Amino acid sequence: MIMLIERPLLDILACPIDKKGLLYFEDEAILYNPRLRRIYRMADDYPILLADRAEPVAAQEHERLMKRAGHGDAAGTSGLAPDELGAE
Repeated sequence: MIMLIERPLLDILACPIDKKGLLYFEDEAILYNPRLRRIYRMADDYPILLADRAEPVAAQEHERLMKRAGHGDAAGTSGLAPDELGAE
């Protein structure tokens, strides 16, 4: 099931750890912080943006997600475009 986050909510969402924007992959129902390589999952149509629930991502998964974002498969949060949210 695809869980859609509406644009007004996407515009204010940020990582609870570094307070910067995330990549939203609607089809996977995840928000991803490429700088910290952490995934936040969704539950019951709500993003679970709790630092202690962030899941670490291995290098191969990071590369996969960044490739998808580069192909336009992700939306940026905090009012930023996906290409502005790359790893630092």
